[in-house]
Amino acid sequence: MGIGVHLRQGYGGQVGVPAWDEPRLATVENYSPGTRKAMADFLRPPKGERELRKEAEVLEKAEIKTVLVSPGTENAEEKIVYYRWGTGERRVLLVHGWAGKAAQYFNFIASLVEANFEVIGFDAPAHGRSSGELASGPAFARAAREVVDTVGPLDFAIAHSLGAAALSIEMSRGMNVRKAVLLSPVAFIIPLLNDFMTSRGMQRDEREQLIAMFRSRYSNEVISVPDMARNFRAEALILHDPDDQELPYEQAEAIAHAWPNAQLVATPNVGHWRILRSKEVIERSVEFLTESRGAATRTSPPTGG
Repeated sequence: MGIGVHLRQGYGGQVGVPAWDEPRLATVENYSPGTRKAMADFLRPPKGERELRKEAEVLEKAEIKTVLVSPGTENAEEKIVYYRWGTGERRVLLVHGWAGKAAQYFNFIASLVEANFEVIGFDAPAHGRSSGELASGPAFARAAREVVDTVGPLDFAIAHSLGAAALSIEMSRGMNVRKAVLLSPVAFIIPLLNDFMTSRGMQRDEREQLIAMFRSRYSNEVISVPDMARNFRAEALILHDPDDQELPYEQAEAIAHAWPNAQLVATPNVGHWRILRSKEVIERSVEFLTESRGAATRTSPPTGG
């Protein structure tokens, strides 16, 4: 299944204010069992695929720790597994996408460590080695915040697909990064909810109930990545394949148009997932992060979101 299906089957948090800020769980009883089940299905990621040899190898080289989020954002508690590679002076956070995991960045990790970065990655709730059955954009974002609060301030971040929305949530809430690299980013989430409902053949009244439950569960203060990005000060490099079959290139264009210091670069023939392993994409990303304006260490004032 492609990321579009993955997102339709699970991503329910949307690009809203994190649910832990305004938990409205009492409202769940206002909705039918069918609507509650649909919401749970929307929040449930697909089962992870087998671990590739290169993923296992890169994890063997990592320092592996956990941080407990309790109560969790979408689960009673969420044990977040996070990883550290390298001991460089510049710290970069990797944020994977829906149905992804930190180890998918194995080629990126090798290049970043070689370029003298300290690399931090984590598995979001219900992904990779982290616990939980359900996840959402706010759950991804909160996991990122908990990890960063544990390891210390960032210099840079690299985010793929849905991870770009999660990173944007945290940047809008004060997480500082000097530069961000967005790979095949998600800009708008609401259409995926509509696609999910269409894929289930939901009738009008069922759709209205699910939308109402969604809006009662998640705040509308932030409704899209472009809306958040208008206020970002960090530099951004956005890389996206114009022929991406999972997420349209227009999503990246919308973010680039809104983000004041963003540069959009078309990267043909890398698709939605191969972009994580593309030599050209990795080299361009590392070069962007190591350019003089972003080369200062964490002792300098941050200029991020």
